[in-house]
Formats: sequence, C-alpha cells, structure tokens
Amino acid sequence: MYYSFFVSKDVIDFTEAIEKLAEGLLNIYQPPLEQVKKELLELTSKQETVLAQMQSENKKINETFEDVDLNDMFATIKVYQGKLASIRKEMISIHERTSKLKKRALRLQQIKQKEALNKEQQREQELRREQELIARPVTN
Repeated sequence: MYYSFFVSKDVIDFTEAIEKLAEGLLNIYQPPLEQVKKELLELTSKQETVLAQMQSENKKINETFEDVDLNDMFATIKVYQGKLASIRKEMISIHERTSKLKKRALRLQQIKQKEALNKEQQREQELRREQELIARPVTN
C-alpha cells in the first residue's frame, strides 16, 4: 500500500510510519490477545468435557427412570410406607388406650383395696361389739 498526502507540491510518504505504527500496535496487543485466545480455547475444551459428562449422567438417570423393575420397586415402597404409617398410628392409639386402661385398673384396684380394708375394719368392729355384748361371767 502506498499512502501519500499532497502538501503543496511536495509528496510526503507515510508508508514507513504506518508500518511501524501497525507493528507497534501488534506488539502491544498481540501477546495478551493470544493469551486470551489460548485461555478461551482451554475453557471451551473444559466446557465440552463437562457437557459430555453431564450428558452421560443425564443418560444414566433417564435409563434409571425408564427401568420398569425400579419403578415397580418405588411404587411398592410407597405402598409399604403408607402401611407402615397406618400401623404406627394404630400402635400409638393402642398404646394410649392401654395406658388409660392401666391407670383405670390401678385406680379400681386401689378402690377395691380400700373397700376391702373398710369391710375388714367393720367386721373387726362388729366382732368387738359382739364380744362386748356377750355376757361375761360375773366374778365375785
């Protein structure tokens, strides 16, 4: 390329200056740009590797979801979890009822013991009264 400007009648040639300026700009910006290019290529390579791994994992997960036996097993697990929850509720209910019955039985036992004690005390009192009423021989 040939650039020239006409000033008056003289022709000034800027070709050498333009080439040096271009060379200077390239020297300044080329190394960082090449480093950025290298880092972008490395990043792209790593992204492709990660993408391939993710696609592989997605394929495995999809295969797992499509496994009929596994799906049946999960359905069975849900059914048994429901049964287990039902049994647990029933056991808690039974435990509460037995606790109440035990308390009631203990209370009834205490009442019966008190009644038996009262009857025994009344019988003893009646025996004492009878013995007091029985005629005693008079001693002189």
